[in-house]
Amino acid sequence: MTDVFYRSPASEYPQISHGEGIYLWDTTGKRYLDGASGALVANLGHGRQEIAQAMAAQAGRVAFAHTMRFTSAAQEELAARIARLLPYGLRHTYPVSGGSEATETAIKLARQYFLEIGQPQRFRVLARWASYHGNSLGALSASGHLARRRPYAPLLSDAFAHFPPPDSACPGPGADGECDCTRALRAALEQSDPATVAAILLEPVGGSALSGLVPHDGYFEAVRRIADEYGILLIADEVMTGFGRTGEILGMCHFETAPDLITAAKGLSGGYAPLGAVIAGDRVYGAIRGGSGRFAHGFTYGGHPVACAAGAKALEILEREQLVDNARRMGALLRAGLEDLAQRFPAVQEVRGLGLMQGLVLQTAPNPGAYATRLSDIAFADGLIVYAGSGGPEGVLGDHVLIAPPLVVDAAGVQELLDLLAAAFATLASLVRSDA
Repeated sequence: MTDVFYRSPASEYPQISHGEGIYLWDTTGKRYLDGASGALVANLGHGRQEIAQAMAAQAGRVAFAHTMRFTSAAQEELAARIARLLPYGLRHTYPVSGGSEATETAIKLARQYFLEIGQPQRFRVLARWASYHGNSLGALSASGHLARRRPYAPLLSDAFAHFPPPDSACPGPGADGECDCTRALRAALEQSDPATVAAILLEPVGGSALSGLVPHDGYFEAVRRIADEYGILLIADEVMTGFGRTGEILGMCHFETAPDLITAAKGLSGGYAPLGAVIAGDRVYGAIRGGSGRFAHGFTYGGHPVACAAGAKALEILEREQLVDNARRMGALLRAGLEDLAQRFPAVQEVRGLGLMQGLVLQTAPNPGAYATRLSDIAFADGLIVYAGSGGPEGVLGDHVLIAPPLVVDAAGVQELLDLLAAAFATLASLVRSDA
């Protein structure tokens, strides 16, 4: 009997014992290859004593000091490292405790920016269908994942509008710089009244709602032009893609497009502490500093010294061990192996993604997510963790999984992952045949 309120109270969960590198062990001694980095979080691998020691040292000095009154050396170091690593003038870090908080913060920051510059009519946010930006009500209102939205639909805000995700079959912008994908964005803007829109919020690469979907060439450049044309901020949700996951420091670097704000979490601390951030360029930061001088927003644990110490050390390791480059190299090996699996197993309809964020689109099951969940359960029983998802551009139907091992994975680890995944697909195929 347990007193824990689990996500699925009727389920039984193995108890985690410890981890090292790309592996986890439960208390029975069973080993798991973490082929999803948890939820694309454990980018640096498990068992990093260097980070644990940095956290312990900070906690030994002071664990908490409210950011209304104090800064800390850990917070300053984290922000300085982020400013040095990121392109596009993204250098002003507002730390929070995770991805959902980062989305809420970015939405409110966009609103305050327009208050500061004398455009109080702007409050709406446009995002895409088949997207996911977090589980708090504001973040869920921005999200376009129908299965996650439906139970809470009466609570969601109508300040958010949605438009379709990019079509991977789209040839890209024509001579006029537009395509059907960007025309859909324009249509949503016009329906919302562009004078009331504050921000466009997009994932660079599809995450849990559209595993590994990569926009076509020219897409983000066109979105940036449209945002500038209407005077709207562009927010990139880098919670999954940021800090090396795709083989670049940011997902947006693949598209050479500068956002005004990014949200970050997950890989920012490698999972060693609950940590997220909104990172702003000079345009937004300067408006706040030169205007009211205060961002009317905050969370109790934002800027927590121990979490910031974890993040600062994680970024030091990321840079020192050149893990962004490793994600690019190992991502190429992983992609080649997944393409081979797609040839062997008809259940795989498409392989897509960047770096160590690869998605497999599966045959559509009769029930949303059934094949993805079944594959995930089979793999887990055999000691491999993958990230199952469901839904697609047109609704709740669609099965897909993300394959995203820690950025420390080597060629042997990639091959072991592929072997375990192939065995899981073989078992799934056998079970599907027996069901028929």
